[in-house]
Amino acid sequence: MEQPSPPWLLIPAPSPCPSGNSTVIATGRPPMWTTSAQRKMARLYVYTTLSLETIVKVVHSRQPESTPGLDSANRKLNSLLDKEPRWLHPRNESDMGRRVAQLSHSPTRLTYAGKAACHGSRPPQDETTGVSSSPFDVDRESTASPLPPGIPLVDPNSAATPLQGLFRGPRLHSSTADRFPAHGYNLVQSGDGDVFSPFLRRTTCLSTSTDCTTGSFRQLLPGYSEPYIQTVKRLVKRFTAPVSAPGSLFQGPSMQRSWLDNRDGPRAFPDEPYPLPGDFLSCDTFLSERGCRALPETHQHGRCLCFDHGGNYSSPWVTTEGITAAGRRLLATGPTPSNVFEGDPFGNTVLHFLAARAPAEMLLQVLQTNLCDPIINMKNTGGQTFLHVINRSEARKPELLRRLLHLVLRKRFDAGAQDVYGRNVLHILRLAGLTWETVQRLSPFAERWRYNKRDAFGLVPTQQTAPGEGDAMGLHPNPSDSHSTTPSIDPAIAKEAALLEKIRLASESPLLEHVDGGNGLHCLAMATLSPASMVDKYRLDPSTQDASGGKGKLLDSSNAMLEFRRSLAGGLLDVGVDANHYDSRGNTPLMAFSAELPEDSDYKTGPRILDLLVEKGAKVDARNRAGETALHVAVRCGRKLAMRTLVRHGANVHARDAEGRSVLDVADAKMMSSRGEDAREYARHEACRAWLSSNKGLAVQRPTVLDEWGRA
Repeated sequence: MEQPSPPWLLIPAPSPCPSGNSTVIATGRPPMWTTSAQRKMARLYVYTTLSLETIVKVVHSRQPESTPGLDSANRKLNSLLDKEPRWLHPRNESDMGRRVAQLSHSPTRLTYAGKAACHGSRPPQDETTGVSSSPFDVDRESTASPLPPGIPLVDPNSAATPLQGLFRGPRLHSSTADRFPAHGYNLVQSGDGDVFSPFLRRTTCLSTSTDCTTGSFRQLLPGYSEPYIQTVKRLVKRFTAPVSAPGSLFQGPSMQRSWLDNRDGPRAFPDEPYPLPGDFLSCDTFLSERGCRALPETHQHGRCLCFDHGGNYSSPWVTTEGITAAGRRLLATGPTPSNVFEGDPFGNTVLHFLAARAPAEMLLQVLQTNLCDPIINMKNTGGQTFLHVINRSEARKPELLRRLLHLVLRKRFDAGAQDVYGRNVLHILRLAGLTWETVQRLSPFAERWRYNKRDAFGLVPTQQTAPGEGDAMGLHPNPSDSHSTTPSIDPAIAKEAALLEKIRLASESPLLEHVDGGNGLHCLAMATLSPASMVDKYRLDPSTQDASGGKGKLLDSSNAMLEFRRSLAGGLLDVGVDANHYDSRGNTPLMAFSAELPEDSDYKTGPRILDLLVEKGAKVDARNRAGETALHVAVRCGRKLAMRTLVRHGANVHARDAEGRSVLDVADAKMMSSRGEDAREYARHEACRAWLSSNKGLAVQRPTVLDEWGRA
């Protein structure tokens, strides 16, 4: 019977079902590697400095006679974390201490660890049902909170106003991560300077240890300090993750979701993204705004500016109390040689401040001098030029705006400069309320098409179609394409063929778009290149493959096919295909490659493809309409190599999506919803989380707006 085609763009994931050539023989012996054992091994490997041999002994301590050998453990580790996973292992105890300290700041993991502590008598296996995958949902039905004292919770029913939030809401900053008291408990014997102190202090309430149970860990870990042993024990027994109910372990390929339609992905911003660095030029107006501009989920979890308004944000011109004396002088008389190069922690300049707070007439007068010419193209940390932050009421003065644009262009202003959402000055004018015809008349650009690009929200400045119209993924072949295919061809195969055709055509027409708005690079990221991978991906009849396939078949994850994909990417980039083009879903090619590149075989060529994109101008901190960067996408898809490559290229590990989630929050959400029998899915997200919180990644659980937007 012919199986239905799966949905498009599946995150490559090994099928838990046995292959057609394997034979499952039921025996009375327990499996050597249970799902729980695999998860524990992965967790200990990415969070501790223990050797693999010791990890295996700890994981199988209840049945030492059936402990697998080291060769078996290495094979299993490679199946969980792919080839050469040593870079994921903590380098020393300092590195380990930072990883577990950030783990102890996870609301999701602490909540589930608290539930594990309350059910300590159950079998030692990571299993539960009905646990929310939200990284902020805390069980409020229990009278005893599983979180340690001193960690404030945000009441979802609270009607906190911005004013109340600024002075009463929790002020949680990464700099205070390790300042919580020990609450009178003394489990750390080596003093407060011990690298494990923060973790053990914050997880004291999770301990139900007895001398007997702790003693067994001491026997397994001779020579290790007491804090180290306590840390390992809590990682094994408390920091577990739920296993899906048996009925939902695997529901076939048709039930899998793509990274574009993932239940753990964030919601998109309803209109404009908020906050951006330019918004802090009006931080004194936060107090007078009606309601919160963030998504309801963001406010509910205390991630909006009601609760985190910048902490130690220090501007020469404005504070939450109002415009400073220096700011008033600037608005009255304009900049002087002594203050023209002043800036704030977010990279805003005096021109940004004047554009946001001064009348357009004054901005024009200031620009008519040469004083500000050296800073005219400076951007803040959100990629905003001064015209990105122009007061919207001033931007609705067409004649004045026309004079302003002509003036700055004569001064070599970069009108095509984009913020992190792909918006240039023309997008801002449309958002200010100008019609597309007015924007078209105002734009004095010789090559207007270079500036008339789709942003993350689907807006093309001089097109009449509003964002949201026709921006569904669709991914159906063009009508002309459908006539060229016979009805007998599977729709999934027809879509793959359409992608390959668009890749070929893009080498001749770099501006060509697929039906979903993606360019040739998007198509290349999503296309299946090898026949063998096509068979595996769509569960096709292997007999349709060339008989020469067999064990030596080339998959998309092989070195040969990844090198082929890399050469195609290089060719497209060389002919001018835009590495920062947004498709109609608001994603860039770098995001698509970060989600799609396989990592289970060749572990070198995939990162080189990402290197190539960045070298050709792809912006690592570009965001989609849900506020995700390519790093968010890589973590959500469990792409460890993509994650490391993006961080190496300067990706912001403190970026937060539209729901206020950090990259560590995203990893938590994915782990808590991972399929029960697929230990690899869990292991890869745990590995992403652990490495990002290491001394290399330096991510924190709860980044502030200063962490996110402040200058490095």
